[in-house]
Amino acid sequence: MYFPPTANSATSSTADSACDADDEPRFYPPLWQQRRNLARRILDENHSTSVIDFGCGEAALMSLLVWETTGDYPITHLAGVELIEDRLQLAREACQPQDFELGSNLRVNKLTIDLYQGSVDQPDQRFIGFDALVCLEVVEHLDPPVLEKFWSVVLGTLKPKLVIVSTPNAEFNIYFPQLNYGKPNAIFRNDDHRFEWTRQEFQDWCNAAAGQYGYNVTYTGAGALPGYNPEVGLCTQFAILHNLNPSQAPEPVSLGANAVDQPYRLFSRVEYPIYKEQHSDSEILEYLHEKIALVRPRLPEPYDETEETGYYNEASYGHPSGGHGENYSLNPSDEPDNNTSSDITPDDPPSDPNIELGVISLEDIWIILGVRQRCKTRAGLMRILNQSSLVRIEQEAGLIRFDEDNPYWKEADRSLEAPLYQDDELSPSRSENDDWSDSSFYKDEQDNFEEEGEVERKPYGLEYQHYIDQEEQVDAPLEESGWSAWHESPVTCSEHSPEWYSPK
Repeated sequence: MYFPPTANSATSSTADSACDADDEPRFYPPLWQQRRNLARRILDENHSTSVIDFGCGEAALMSLLVWETTGDYPITHLAGVELIEDRLQLAREACQPQDFELGSNLRVNKLTIDLYQGSVDQPDQRFIGFDALVCLEVVEHLDPPVLEKFWSVVLGTLKPKLVIVSTPNAEFNIYFPQLNYGKPNAIFRNDDHRFEWTRQEFQDWCNAAAGQYGYNVTYTGAGALPGYNPEVGLCTQFAILHNLNPSQAPEPVSLGANAVDQPYRLFSRVEYPIYKEQHSDSEILEYLHEKIALVRPRLPEPYDETEETGYYNEASYGHPSGGHGENYSLNPSDEPDNNTSSDITPDDPPSDPNIELGVISLEDIWIILGVRQRCKTRAGLMRILNQSSLVRIEQEAGLIRFDEDNPYWKEADRSLEAPLYQDDELSPSRSENDDWSDSSFYKDEQDNFEEEGEVERKPYGLEYQHYIDQEEQVDAPLEESGWSAWHESPVTCSEHSPEWYSPK
């Protein structure tokens, strides 16, 4: 999505100083978020369960990949590589388990996160055998000697099944007048960029490597403007490389290799706790029946306009003269017109043609964390449900069917009519100010939330604030190697940045 510029726009305080102008395009979601979401989608589509992030920075991508999905191919191993130790410290903080992922919300599948300090021009044998390698907005920061070794390390030695590389599209710079694209005084989007490639230059670089090492390559991108112009392309260009001979990839190397084979320093390892409680098939089936009873569709109860709450009262389906056994005195203006269904009785159940009773989607059950914890896989869920006498499975359609008139479901409904929120698993906790809130989910004001329903893991605490203070006081000098500024500044990816994102 794109938002047009306004005159009083906030600007980023990062190294993207060349792009800090009031007339630049603005992307929503921010461009960095679009990039990592696209990378996540590509990884999911290719069933990647182990991923290397070359140039992980402060873990902007990895902090998204740690979220456990409901897919059949969860990520179980992440490895991030970065040269700057301060950034690795922030990455370690960002990748820690959150409070709401503990207790009853333990993940189903294991996850190990390894953070390494090292350079992309050195292959580390411990990275052999990973499904995928991602390198977002890194190559444009590499000096020529390091860039020349990039493909030999990634495709020649590590040989993952999937490689994702992104870099700025120089042609898109025409939308940023302050960059003077195509003019003698043209500048890059970032002061630390060594180059910015056109789409043809980027594709020539990738095509040559793909042909040399036995990969095929396709291209896509992120960051469009209204009326997408194919002559210009997207703001960020992506290359997606697939190994044509994945079965010939080298086997993983043990941790006992020497320093020559393992030049990276293991900076940190994070292992997430998982749900280990064991349940019998009968216990799991009883739990599944309870969840089906809870989420199955029901017809809406008739609305009673005479009740302040608007809920159905037991004496009448909306008749103005009945409600909890009382007679209501109505003003003439309150009399119902002739089109109201005042002759409806409790023997006439309401109906809604859009609601199909006696059927729910398998996905409606699988999405429940407790179900995944107990069944582990979709195949496990199907195996348990096939033992039930209350439901039948339509596997191809992905549906669970049952007899809505079975006494079990009626009894389940009556149990749900007990005092609200008795079940700790379903109920939030009441706060001191009498508001309903799940206090275990929110920690403090330093938690960072993106869009509705999405929580972004970001570094927090004293070390992060100290780093931010340093960034605000003085620009950090560039490393002599010229390639270490792999990722956006922490300020760019934090709550200190504006809602939109500049073209970097």
